[in-house]
Amino acid sequence: MAKSEAGLQDVVDLLAAMARKKPEVPDSLELFLDMGERMVKVVSAAFNAKNDEVAILFLTSDASHLRFVAPRKFATLGTIPVTKRDSIAVNVFQKQQGEVMNNVPMVRHVAFFESVKLRDRVVPIQKMITVPIMFDGQPVGIAQVSRKGDSPRDAGPDFNPADVKKAQDIFEAVAPYFVEARPDRF
Repeated sequence: MAKSEAGLQDVVDLLAAMARKKPEVPDSLELFLDMGERMVKVVSAAFNAKNDEVAILFLTSDASHLRFVAPRKFATLGTIPVTKRDSIAVNVFQKQQGEVMNNVPMVRHVAFFESVKLRDRVVPIQKMITVPIMFDGQPVGIAQVSRKGDSPRDAGPDFNPADVKKAQDIFEAVAPYFVEARPDRF
């Protein structure tokens, strides 16, 4: 088994164990956010990205918004309505198909979350892959891996379709555990 496959199986096993603990924990939201942080570490390592270049959003309990699970700092900043037309995340969620964007500054999108300071200074997203998180044939969330920098060159190499497939495979493996662990009122 390749190292990355072993690492994915380790996180799948860990998230499965964490999800099973939901009935026992006093705060299921904290458990869910902890699971998100574990995924950020795995995904950032898989894509040679920084932790603040990975975002995970899940559908709210009423199925009307996408809400951040990671970065954790964003979990309380608000939600994105699933009807928001200029949201990259919402578009991918609705199409249920991943996409590569190597020119993010040129695409109309919700930039509010980019302006939240996660590093010593705000650095714009230049490149990004966005994939739906699917469970039982339905989208339940979105995952994004970005490359930040002052310019496209500073941000690093372009993403490609193989990166989209890789991200989809990773999130497909863990989706059942996130669905199981999602708080009843999320």
